[in-house]
Amino acid sequence: MLINCDIGERGAGCAEDRRLMEVIHIANLACGGHAGTKASVKFFRALAERHGVRLAAHLSYPDRKNFGRLPMRISTPKLLAALGAQLALLPDVKRVKFHGALYNQACADAGLAEALAGWLEQSGITEILAPADCELALAAGRRGIAVLREAFAERRYEFDNAARRLRLRDRSKPGASITDLDAAAAQAGEIIQRGRVDVGGPAGPHNWKPLSADTICVHSDSPIALPLAARLRELTAPSGGDTGRAAENFRLLKPGICETVGLPVYGRQDVGVTPGGAMDCFSLRRGNLLLGNPPGAPALEMLVPPEIEFLTAGRFALTGARRAARIISGGAAREAEHSRAYAVAPGDRLTLGEKQYGLRTYFCFRAGGPGVGAAAKTGAAPFSGVGGWADPRGRIRVLPGPEHGSLEEPQAFLENAWRTTLRMDKMGMRLAGEPRLKCGAAGIVSGAVADGTVQLTPDGPIVLLRHRQTTGGYPRIFSVISADIDLLGQYAPGQVIHFAQVTPAEAREFARQKEKALEKIAGSKLV
Repeated sequence: MLINCDIGERGAGCAEDRRLMEVIHIANLACGGHAGTKASVKFFRALAERHGVRLAAHLSYPDRKNFGRLPMRISTPKLLAALGAQLALLPDVKRVKFHGALYNQACADAGLAEALAGWLEQSGITEILAPADCELALAAGRRGIAVLREAFAERRYEFDNAARRLRLRDRSKPGASITDLDAAAAQAGEIIQRGRVDVGGPAGPHNWKPLSADTICVHSDSPIALPLAARLRELTAPSGGDTGRAAENFRLLKPGICETVGLPVYGRQDVGVTPGGAMDCFSLRRGNLLLGNPPGAPALEMLVPPEIEFLTAGRFALTGARRAARIISGGAAREAEHSRAYAVAPGDRLTLGEKQYGLRTYFCFRAGGPGVGAAAKTGAAPFSGVGGWADPRGRIRVLPGPEHGSLEEPQAFLENAWRTTLRMDKMGMRLAGEPRLKCGAAGIVSGAVADGTVQLTPDGPIVLLRHRQTTGGYPRIFSVISADIDLLGQYAPGQVIHFAQVTPAEAREFARQKEKALEKIAGSKLV
């Protein structure tokens, strides 16, 4: 979970803004539309480089008089021209967040969202900050622009029943802003730890709504901005013994979006505890086996890779989603191949670039000097060499679920080309596509679900993943076989996904083949 901050709105002389730059991960720099100047952008850009903070261009209606918080009657060409002039202050920054009234309108107005997304694409923007599943996020996702799902710590939320989505309470309404530090930190804690927000208000009964987020926003002009950002830093900091040991071996120069993961822990579903763990366990185990680690040793699971500095000698391997990678040692750089073990020394750095395929990359590490080579493999184990158990046509294989018999046209699920949507997290992925499936088992009593359960909801199928709930009340029409669940962890929003039905005997055989592939890595010298 990253902390982002709307900043640079009070000029370079604001001491509190300078201190905020020491604790945030992303600085959304005002570029002159609602606030900010060329001088303030230059100042905070230099400060961001000093503290390793990422930058986003904070773009607004050209309305400094009203701080960009009121809708403007402006033609689309004039609006886009104004945004282009603002973006020109940060010409090489490829991340954008819209501000104020423009942000709120783009989230709800599909036409405006389409116009802005088209302009973002033409401008070379690769990432935006926006609420999950809003019109702007959907329009950007269709153009391949990454969306950092944003939530707010010190703004109250309401639920729009007509649109069936969350929205921020209008600033003109009482209680729209949270000025109590403990209350804001409590709201942020619920979002970070439980993925939910209370729309019942501070005085009323709780009314929890789900809220998925990758980043939490703090407004620099909030009276509690600095202490709240510091509190959020504590909430978002990694904890636990495994991460503590990792901190002795390497540190993150740039934070990325990543977390320490191990293998799922099963056997506690009866008390409501989900298995959790790595989304792609095959990649986690493969990287650890390359290094001579226990297969389930903790590793970093990365959506947006950090920059890593090694504090001790050792070896590392990258598996899962493939990215360009470089090891920088003493000013010299060398390429690091995917699925291969590399030795590093203290002070070496690892940088990762553009993603070539997949969604989640795994960084596995084994500490030790020259002697570690006896335990680590020296060659490579790419997926193409050990993934013979996967379907050659790239399909995800399924078995009939408990309510499969109530599905009116089960073959339609298998013949359709489904597409993953932005409504995706570690709990599950919602699919989009035609035709709409019909099932006669509506209104069933909630029953147990598992990794890979395919539930049919009124809005279409959902495939549950490893961080799913433990029970569900929607028809369970299919179940992804255990061998293929790891493959689901590498699907990004907007990808086409096909399914194929197999028999239980075939499912068991594919699982055996997968385990044999891992045994081959463990027993091979990989020379």
